[in-house]
Amino acid sequence: MALDRSAFVNNFVEEAYENIRRVDDGVLKLKKDPQNAEELNAVLRALHTIKGSSRMLKFRGMEQIAHGTESLFKGIREERYPLNGGIIRLVFHGNGMLRAGIDQIRSRGDDAIDTEHYLTACERAYANEPFAEDLELLRELSQSQSQTAAAPAGADGETGGESAGISELPAGDGSYETIRVRLSNVSEIIETLNTVIIKQFQFKQVQDEIQGIEGSFSEFLGGLRKQTLASKDPAIREESAAFILGGQDLLKAIQNLRKGYIDQMAVLEQNSYKLQEQIMKLSMLPLDLILGELPRMVEETAGMVEKEIDFSISGSDILMDKAILEKLNDPILHILRNAVDHGIETPQERTANGKPRTGSITISCSSEGGNIIIRIQDDGKGIDKDEIRRKAIEKGLVGEEDAQTLSDQEVLAFIFAPGFSTRASVSDLSGRGVGLDIVKFNVDRVKGKVNLESTPGTGSTFTLSVPLSLATVSGFFVRAGGEKFLIPSNFVQKIVRLAPQDRVVYYNKEGFRLENQIVPIYSLAALIGRKPRNRGTHIYVVVVESLGDRIGIVVDQVLQHAGLIYKPVPPNMQKIRLIQGIVFDESYRVINILFVPELISRFKRIKSIDLLDGVSGAEQRKRKILVVDDSLNTREIEKSILEMEGHAVITAKDGIEGLERLREHRFDMIISDIDMPRMDGITMIENIRKDGLYAQTPIVVITSHSDAGLMKRARDAGADEHIIKSDFDRNSLVAITERLMNAQNREVL
Repeated sequence: MALDRSAFVNNFVEEAYENIRRVDDGVLKLKKDPQNAEELNAVLRALHTIKGSSRMLKFRGMEQIAHGTESLFKGIREERYPLNGGIIRLVFHGNGMLRAGIDQIRSRGDDAIDTEHYLTACERAYANEPFAEDLELLRELSQSQSQTAAAPAGADGETGGESAGISELPAGDGSYETIRVRLSNVSEIIETLNTVIIKQFQFKQVQDEIQGIEGSFSEFLGGLRKQTLASKDPAIREESAAFILGGQDLLKAIQNLRKGYIDQMAVLEQNSYKLQEQIMKLSMLPLDLILGELPRMVEETAGMVEKEIDFSISGSDILMDKAILEKLNDPILHILRNAVDHGIETPQERTANGKPRTGSITISCSSEGGNIIIRIQDDGKGIDKDEIRRKAIEKGLVGEEDAQTLSDQEVLAFIFAPGFSTRASVSDLSGRGVGLDIVKFNVDRVKGKVNLESTPGTGSTFTLSVPLSLATVSGFFVRAGGEKFLIPSNFVQKIVRLAPQDRVVYYNKEGFRLENQIVPIYSLAALIGRKPRNRGTHIYVVVVESLGDRIGIVVDQVLQHAGLIYKPVPPNMQKIRLIQGIVFDESYRVINILFVPELISRFKRIKSIDLLDGVSGAEQRKRKILVVDDSLNTREIEKSILEMEGHAVITAKDGIEGLERLREHRFDMIISDIDMPRMDGITMIENIRKDGLYAQTPIVVITSHSDAGLMKRARDAGADEHIIKSDFDRNSLVAITERLMNAQNREVL
């Protein structure tokens, strides 16, 4: 009777993953301590277990791979060769094939793996024959298969699946797959819990009302007592005394009710907090699921670029939301690859600079204030800020004059821009301008933040701060201009009550001193077009920070801190970048959660003094732009980009309609195509420049033509800049727009 494999597959998968990880760890330990016979034996036992289990369950491919890798370590034990970089990379490749086999077993029930090339490489290595070409072939085949087998993501880039486990990641400790819970069930529980939390807010209001009744009744009895004592009528005094005596008993009952209510509320809050914590753990998994594979990756990558790196991880047992965990894999991977390729120097360079031959990269994870903090630190050469400035100017992200006034943190922020790279040549690891923009994009998606610190010659530290769960958000309720908002606490550094004498004016901005730095302050009410309602002399400032930028947000009130169930923004609000989601308050009103990175970006483009004086940001600084193009699609793309930057945009389909719009409105900038029916762009520009009102108004030409002669004609007609449509991207348009209009403002002033 044939063996029924289905009853044993789950246990096999868990055991195999555990043993593959054991081999990975053993390789790295043996690299540091080649004479560790105990570790070598442990690795051989792990491989032997994989081989034996695979043979029993008829997983022939898994068995052959484990046997090939086993022969590599037998060669080391027999002292045929040392554990060098080539052997390590070959072992890691074999482990990668074992993982691929497990994935196939889980999805299809078989392990149809092509083992021929790997076994050939292992045989040659064991025989002490050259196998570098085999290793390169295996690498190429692996990359080809990975691209072919890549599963398509959904429309928004999300992976599918309803189970509270990560199918793309190894299982690790089997205790995390003891049961499977549908995420939809967890979501329903969380929704119910959210109702309980909101009810708590309402109960607190009842508590305040009871306290108010107690105070009012106490005042009433006190007034009645005074009137009774002043009365000369014995009957009234006797009747009042009896009423006061009964009233005192009632007041005491109200006081006891309030105290008991407070005690019960404390118990409810404590238990609901514990319940919330336990419910969140239903969809949580350990960070080790994505970090556990990194030592192997770093070792392989270091071998490719001929560098020596000591890599360590701490705190990987911390649990976090599965949805966040999935999105952190790419950011961490990209940061590490950049550290290996860009950051850590070669052994020769490090020795010449007086550093240890072996570089160091560490990942440390901790839980701080309801957030998970992941710090990735290297002791490499650091980041060349001058080179970043030069590249940012070259790509049109900032003007040459403005670039010199940027702080170090503002300069470092450029490396998170899409398509930004200072690498002169493209390598297998980096230099394509993708990577760090993915870091920011994915961290933003999980409502977190990323910070970078770098010192030339010393190294760099990336700090990722992400919430513990996407299902909840912790933050401060604030009121500004009559509206209520939530500012997520992971962006908040401090809340300050600022006196008038503590405010300073500098460069047409207003701020205050904090920790030996001047922090600029901006009014949230004015940004949304409302008048501030704080009538006192002091102002409340919420100090927030993102990507090294720190500002103070002036609000009318800071109401309370709360942890609530997070809701994504409705479809009709998804284009509003200032809003990252919503929560419900105690009255079940929808409260917008502010997206702090976008908030800082908006504030930095306006004058804080205008805002603090109560002038509407929408009225005072909203600049009007005319977009002229015969393509409806192009007009809408450009309009969408500019409106997201806070500008008012009016469109026209050709030069004649453009001139008509210019007579109807006053524009701060004009953006135009060249080839258009009825009147082309160059003719329109010539007509515009004849009007004294628009003699100095910035004009940008966006065209599909790259002909130098045509570009000269556009310049001669009066165009200030041009963008070729094949090179068009959002950042270049925004950067040119801001630079030209800011320059125009300086000339007007």
